[in-house]
Amino acid sequence: MPSTRPSVMVIIAASLWGTTGTVAYFLGDLSPVAIGAVTMGFGGLVLAWLARDELRAVLGDAQARRWALTGGAAVAVYPLAFYSGMNFAGVAVGNILALGTGPLIGATLEWAIRKQRLSIGWGLATSIGVLGLIAISSSDHEQTTADSDLFGLGVALALVAGIAYGIFSYSLGHIAQLGYSARASSGASFGIGAIPLLIVALLYVPSLASSPENWAGLAYLIAGPMVLSYFLFSRALTSLRSSTVLTIALVEPAVATLLAIGVVGERFDAAALLGVALVMVSVIVAARTSRIDRSS
Repeated sequence: MPSTRPSVMVIIAASLWGTTGTVAYFLGDLSPVAIGAVTMGFGGLVLAWLARDELRAVLGDAQARRWALTGGAAVAVYPLAFYSGMNFAGVAVGNILALGTGPLIGATLEWAIRKQRLSIGWGLATSIGVLGLIAISSSDHEQTTADSDLFGLGVALALVAGIAYGIFSYSLGHIAQLGYSARASSGASFGIGAIPLLIVALLYVPSLASSPENWAGLAYLIAGPMVLSYFLFSRALTSLRSSTVLTIALVEPAVATLLAIGVVGERFDAAALLGVALVMVSVIVAARTSRIDRSS
């Protein structure tokens, strides 16, 4: 596989993720909890079905099963916190905080569990990306979709989403490193996470049934940012460290910010625009970092 192919997979996946906040914004009065539960609940079900022939092997392996359960728990938390965080803190800020936390969590897990040394390239890319995230989050948000009364709660939820994102990303990578396919690792983790999410989704059946105009948007979120994106993301994790993949995925908040400005109508100052540029530079640097040293 060409060295650039996994990076391109992550960029495509992250670009699709970048559309989620804008699409969710236009889903009327649908609860962010309902959006998160439906999209990742049904999406996880699809991923599990696609991997149905391989699930028994993953779940029958004690070590792989442990990481599938860990990843599944994080998957269950992520969409509920992510969509709620965007609802309260604003489309762009919610994305920035959630996705910006991921690389730090992934790197911490690699260092603490696998004792993997992080490359200088990763450190440089992450430093540039963090500077970009700080610039964006410290800019003027008066003309955003943030709820001024619940902004603090939105920030906290976005950070929780970021922690969950880092955990399930590391878990997917760990399962892949045990020799299982991307389809198997994503199907097991997202399939397990889908169970509690679908239970939550049942609570919102009446509101979903009464708003068929939102079904097309939900279908897009399931098919694109969920099923296709996480399949590509899992494929990339078979060739790249989770910390590298998570850093490349910082293209997502950049896309989300641009859509928030161009489509939703959020307005940011020069600091935010500088932050987007820095995030893009970090993606380019991260994409050039080395692949996994499988002998480590």
